[in-house]
Amino acid sequence: MNGDREELLAAGREALVQLQIAFDAAIADVVQRVEAASGEKLLVRRPTVLDAGWENLRAMSWQASNFEAAVQLLRPTMEHDERALGSVLKTADPCLVRDVTRHLVEAGVLPDGSADEQFPEVSP
Repeated sequence: MNGDREELLAAGREALVQLQIAFDAAIADVVQRVEAASGEKLLVRRPTVLDAGWENLRAMSWQASNFEAAVQLLRPTMEHDERALGSVLKTADPCLVRDVTRHLVEAGVLPDGSADEQFPEVSP
């Protein structure tokens, strides 16, 4: 695996871990509040990929293809560069920044509009 791909995958995994932690805390809070108010403990079942319908799978495929497109665009710039993605994007060609951030937003790993704040020189 190339360095850029590994770094992007690590960042994506870390973002998912943070989301999962926040999600777990929110669920625990709801369960605790309901139990405190009613004496009943809610059972929580979490859906898995095996619960996904076609629309969910199609959306996941779209996200994955956009993430892969971002990695492919970054490969020539980051493959032999030890800098983090954010550092690379601060000095990269504006067209590359625009295209990569568009793909990362579509992949769901970068909030829409966050690139406008960090890289205003490439905003429309």
